[in-house]
Amino acid sequence: MTRLLKALGVLALATSSAAGAQSFEGSTLNYQYYYDTPYPLASNGSFVVGPGVEVPNVADDVATLDVSGSNILVDYTQTSIWGGLAFNGWILSDQTDSLAAILGVTIDPSTNLAGFSLSNISFTDNSITVDWRGLSFTDATVVSLNVNFGSQAVPEPSTWAMMLLGFGAAGLALRRGRKPKLATA
Repeated sequence: MTRLLKALGVLALATSSAAGAQSFEGSTLNYQYYYDTPYPLASNGSFVVGPGVEVPNVADDVATLDVSGSNILVDYTQTSIWGGLAFNGWILSDQTDSLAAILGVTIDPSTNLAGFSLSNISFTDNSITVDWRGLSFTDATVVSLNVNFGSQAVPEPSTWAMMLLGFGAAGLALRRGRKPKLATA
């Protein structure tokens, strides 16, 4: 029995290799601002994540949006308040399904938008929505969101090799653990 447990431990270790942390870098995302309906006074459209600010005009030239690594940073440049219609915010989505599933979005401690909380954020496997209707901001306000991605759906070749090695080790341990049965009369 202990050999079986050791074999299963080797198998678990071999199959637990992670493909690495997911990042927004190099992915194609789509940004769309809504003020109940699509809002034209924003830098709406698709972009490839790289160095620099990806969305120079969040809406009405009050903020920029920069995506890097697993972070989304909104940096305000003016002082005002977001209108209070049914929805006032943006949706950022994976345009090419190249990212692993989004498992969570958290608010970075550097965020200082008064009243902004997790209730202002929603997400799906491939999109993040922020609704900040009715919230006030100044030119010193920042919103920083950290995104947690799921593991890759297809294992890397090294993961497959480790899985095969684990299966082989498990089989060998089980084979060595067998004892011949003695004939009894």
